[in-house]
Amino acid sequence: MKLYEIPKESKIYVESSDGSKFIIFYHIDGMYSYCETEKGAVVHLSASAELARHEDGYKIKV
Repeated sequence: MKLYEIPKESKIYVESSDGSKFIIFYHIDGMYSYCETEKGAVVHLSASAELARHEDGYKIKV
């Protein structure tokens, strides 16, 4: 599934440099998304990033 297909405010589990365990997806803005880590840092993922279900959210496929 692509990032642009998931519901808004979904959790995406990642390892972040600020120590956050997940980011929250808010919306697509062109080719990228607007997300924030659980600590408030802004993250822009590709709108076409591949995701898989993980716990109560999603995880980026590697």
